[in-house]
Amino acid sequence: MASTPALVSALRELGDRPAVVADGRAISGIGLLLGVSPPGGLPRALAERVAAHAALPPSTARAAEERLRHWAGVLGPAPIRHTVLHPVTDLAVELALATLLAGGTVHCPDPGLHPEEQLTALAASGTTHLSLPSALLWQLSRHPGLADHDLGALRLVLHVGPEPRQDDVYAAVDALGAVLAHVRAPHSQAEAADRRLHADARSATAAAWKHSIGITAEQVSAFGAHLDRAVLTTLLHTLQQAGILVEAGPGPAPVSGPDPDPAPASDTRPDRGSVPARSEAELLASALVTPAQRPRVSRWLDALARHGLIACQDGGAQGPLYRGAPELAPAAVREAWRPAVDTWADGLGSATVLDRVRRAALRLPKLLTGDEAPRPAATPVRWAAARSYLGTALGTLVRATAEAHHGPQPLRVLELDRDGTETAVARALAARPRQNAHHHLAPDGGCYDVVVATAAGRPEEEVPTLVELLAPGGRLLLLAPVAEQLDLLITGDPRGLTAHPAEHWQSALTAAGCPTVLTLPEAGHPMGLLGQGLFVARVD
Repeated sequence: MASTPALVSALRELGDRPAVVADGRAISGIGLLLGVSPPGGLPRALAERVAAHAALPPSTARAAEERLRHWAGVLGPAPIRHTVLHPVTDLAVELALATLLAGGTVHCPDPGLHPEEQLTALAASGTTHLSLPSALLWQLSRHPGLADHDLGALRLVLHVGPEPRQDDVYAAVDALGAVLAHVRAPHSQAEAADRRLHADARSATAAAWKHSIGITAEQVSAFGAHLDRAVLTTLLHTLQQAGILVEAGPGPAPVSGPDPDPAPASDTRPDRGSVPARSEAELLASALVTPAQRPRVSRWLDALARHGLIACQDGGAQGPLYRGAPELAPAAVREAWRPAVDTWADGLGSATVLDRVRRAALRLPKLLTGDEAPRPAATPVRWAAARSYLGTALGTLVRATAEAHHGPQPLRVLELDRDGTETAVARALAARPRQNAHHHLAPDGGCYDVVVATAAGRPEEEVPTLVELLAPGGRLLLLAPVAEQLDLLITGDPRGLTAHPAEHWQSALTAAGCPTVLTLPEAGHPMGLLGQGLFVARVD
């Protein structure tokens, strides 16, 4: 005697309990068998597949259920409240049917909702299982409001996309507290785009290697440590000249490496004398810092405290309270610059680059009190050493993109923040037939296939604006700091200066909808230790 298809039996077993929830409406198992069609693309496609499956002969239905049984086994035991954040695809329908076969409930919110709304829906439904594209997973796991949503019921996340980066996987596991299972989307356009991006990045690295000849990781690391120590010593001396942060007793040792751990929140160092800890507002007032320069000095205090030259403790409603250090002699400041100059001159760059920073340091006391006007911001010192390497890599990526472009319209390239009259981008495009690419130096209201930019602000503010300029499938080539550039506290605009900036840029790019983000040079490369990187990202 012919048996009833397992999916039909599972829906009958559900009875009046919800089988599919979409747009606030729940359809029961019996309702699906009776032909009730939920709203929305995926729920409607699911109902149509249920109706078609129920009409199959039992032998054909069993064959069709083999793949569903596989996915049901992946989902595991009940209870299963499975949120499927996919558009209408065969895989999404199969995952939903497998949920019904396992006796679970399928939730189908709109995958185009804002991440905050998606997280709210996940928490409200008590989701135990989540299926979504990999790019959306990275976006949700890095969403700043994630901790505000209770996702404690979540057990398993199935993400569909190209082979993931381990850093993305670890971050998502830590953020969501669930098991992650990757499902490869074979022969997808996104996967092909990722392969091309990785290949182009390898070509760019190969083309730029000659600019790193003779530069070692030890040399770059030593220069970074010497430069940071000289900058921080200069800043402390400047503030002490203004009559603040001078204390008796042994002070903390200056920073001894390019990336030390932040100073603790409470002051556990030896007694510095009888001078009480003071708030930022008190220090700024005592030093006669003009309102225009107060944000700059605020960043100085933060950097000095994080790197251990002054102490910081919690002041409650007053904010942080700071204690200084023994008074620095001018000779000590001059001596702090000596090893930085020596290491820099050993093949990293010209002496004029560091001379510019040292001359700017001499102007700081008058700058703080308004006796001297601010000068235009300069690029970080280490950019001068990394410029040739990153410029070659950038030009190679632009040229590779132009060579692979076969669309009916010319490749649209937007270059922002140009540095010089003949850039690497212009040279790369000049090597191609001019009709193959249009080089834009300012936005014209359209979308671009390639956007080249130099970071100038906060990642969370700058990245979304840049990504919005890209056409579907476009590439963003972003020159940005990957390590803290403390010399910007003297000569540049330190608004975007943060500890561990590479993580901030990576997170901002992912949150803005870039499923693939590469960084050149790769981790551990001597040129990468200069603290400047080229982020290579694409949008779907």
